[in-house]
Amino acid sequence: MKKKGLNIWIINHYAGNLKYGMEYRHFFLARHLRAAGHSPKIISSSFHHLFTELPVVNQKMTFETFEEIPFVFIRTPRYEGNGIGRLKNILIFSLRVNREYKNLEKEFGRPDVLLGSSPHPFVYSNLSKLRRVYGIPALYEVRDLWPQMLIELGSISKFHPLSLLFYWIERRALLSSDGVISLWHSADEYMLRHGLTKERYHYLPNGIELDAEGGDQEIDSSHPLMKKVEERKSKGKFLVGYGGSHGYANPLSVMIEACKLLKKRNIHDVEFFLVGDGPDKDRVVSQAKALKLENIHFHGYVAKPVIMAFYKMLDVAFMGLRDLPLFKYGPTPNKLMDYLAAGKPIIYAINSSFDPVQEVGAGVSIPSDDPEQLVEAIIRIKALSGSERERMGRAGRRYAEQELNFKTIAGKLADVAQRCIEQRTS
Repeated sequence: MKKKGLNIWIINHYAGNLKYGMEYRHFFLARHLRAAGHSPKIISSSFHHLFTELPVVNQKMTFETFEEIPFVFIRTPRYEGNGIGRLKNILIFSLRVNREYKNLEKEFGRPDVLLGSSPHPFVYSNLSKLRRVYGIPALYEVRDLWPQMLIELGSISKFHPLSLLFYWIERRALLSSDGVISLWHSADEYMLRHGLTKERYHYLPNGIELDAEGGDQEIDSSHPLMKKVEERKSKGKFLVGYGGSHGYANPLSVMIEACKLLKKRNIHDVEFFLVGDGPDKDRVVSQAKALKLENIHFHGYVAKPVIMAFYKMLDVAFMGLRDLPLFKYGPTPNKLMDYLAAGKPIIYAINSSFDPVQEVGAGVSIPSDDPEQLVEAIIRIKALSGSERERMGRAGRRYAEQELNFKTIAGKLADVAQRCIEQRTS
């Protein structure tokens, strides 16, 4: 007998869709969960820094449907940067979700299972409250390892009150959640030391959407970014691209140094394109201008279809993170998923236990924070024949299709949720 679909409440402060912008993970998962007969509902904030267009929320919350996926946007205050305003926004979101759960139930129906995603750890307070109210399983999704991420990025000290609070929340979540979903390949090594049991650990990586709206369509070449890329390619330039956040964890200075080395070596047919925004962007743009680097180009954030088309026009895509101990646990950055889907060779510069690029032959792996190794990798890939570079791209695309598409990940998520329900009722 066919099992009935699950009513799944997905709580993610930063959840978005193709109308409002990032993040896309839970929208794409919801799309496939719904196609499989489930009823996902997404609970998000009215304001966060990843939105490209803000939802209109004049009440405490606004319900809206996009592509038949129900959303609710909880009203939260605006903020800038990473100060007290952002913390206030986070706390108000979590408090209002807990306070308004009856109104959520009126619109969404009684949930069968909860999924709380941790762009910040306070989502655990929502899981804890609603799990107790409804007597249902709670799945805690770990996107970043808090507070270890903040400590290693230099944002706060190990003994800061927020660090101690985050450690406490993390341990409570790992101890008591019915299931823990990790986007980090090898984070079980970390989590098992902090209260998790092996049978409750589930690795469901960042994924990619391989249909038209996920980036498999053609795009009008009149977009300013496309026109600039085509203009440089028409001049015979070999293009290395990076798309994503411009922040402390990203190796922006390494790319600047690589451009300096290329110039010093009189290699003038290689150019970098950096697309995206972030707190370090102004600094790195100023640095490039001060050095009079003509082999690097910057462009702001673009919509998902545009960035996917951009990747497809590159000769090679660069994926790197700073050399931090944290990254040994195998992060799966969103941009890596997109690079693999685009079918381009990848230069992978993350010192991690997880290296899918090397594993499947999708490019070249080098150490983190090493501009000379980056230049050597570019020269090596540039020297390959077009068919050899295409082979690398196909290997990455094949891996994406088999292991990383959201349809597969949504199926695994539904299986985890169903098992947790059965265990709770047995």
